Amino acid sequence: MKRGPKPELPSTKAARGTLQPCRDAGRVEMIEPDALPSKPDWLTAAGEEVWIDDIGRVTPDRLATEKDSTMFATYCNIVGAMAEAWRAGSVPPAAHIMEARKMAEQFGIFGRKSRLKVGGDGGKTTNPFARNGVRR
Repeated sequence: MKRGPKPELPSTKAARGTLQPCRDAGRVEMIEPDALPSKPDWLTAAGEEVWIDDIGRVTPDRLATEKDSTMFATYCNIVGAMAEAWRAGSVPPAAHIMEARKMAEQFGIFGRKSRLKVGGDGGKTTNPFARNGVRR
């Protein structure tokens, strides 16, 4: 008889929305230091502020790794430039806003869960096939 599948990590279950604290309370997950994105030296001052704020949002679920360092730094610079524009009282270019939104979605800073369709049942289910086969 073959062994069953290995248990999944709590961060994987949390990202999928199936984490059960009663079952996964004792599990500890280690993040390897080399798996974290490394901060490049070409970040702007505003980009470094965003890096410090957002690196904690992407590391627990391993949404950004060492391979994503350049793209995450680019995201930080764009958001930092947008913040400087807003502080100066001007509106940043729409292209910067859209690109920052797309990149934030890729890194899981916000995204799928914020766009779930809320049905007429008060948000209890978002399954479009929940009534399949049900007759009145």
